[in-house]
Amino acid sequence: MALQSLTETVRVQVRFSEVDSIRMVWHGNYVTYMEDAREAFGRKFGLEYMHIFESGYLAPMFDMQLRYKQMATVDDILLVTITYRPARGSKLIFDYEIRRESDNALILTATTTQLFTTRAGEFEPSCPSFFEEWKRENNVLAI
Repeated sequence: MALQSLTETVRVQVRFSEVDSIRMVWHGNYVTYMEDAREAFGRKFGLEYMHIFESGYLAPMFDMQLRYKQMATVDDILLVTITYRPARGSKLIFDYEIRRESDNALILTATTTQLFTTRAGEFEPSCPSFFEEWKRENNVLAI
C-alpha cells in the first residue's frame, strides 16, 4: 500500500497593509499565509484545530523555519502549498512552498513542527488515538 501525499494549495493576494516601507511583504505576514494553508489543509483532510481540541488536545507550534528566496509585493497572487510530512511520535510536521502565480517564482520555503499537548498544556509524548486513526484513514503512516 503506497503512502499518500497530503497537499493543499491556497491563493493569497498581497494587500497594501501587508507590505513594508520598501514595498516588500513584511516577513511576519508569511507566517499568516502559512496559517491560512494549515487551516485549509485541516478542512480538506479532516484535521481542523477544533477537531484536535474536541479530541482533548492542542497542537501548539514548537518549531518554525523559513527560508526567504525572493520578495513579493502589493497585488502579487501567491500560491501557498502545504504538504504533510509523516513522522514518528506525537507531532505534526508540514512543509511549505510559496510561489508567485504570475511567474512561478519561488518566494519562500518553510517547515513547521507542532507538538500535541493536553488542554492543560502538558506535552503528550504518545500519539493521541484520534491522530493514529487520522493517519490510518489517510494512509500516512510514519516513516
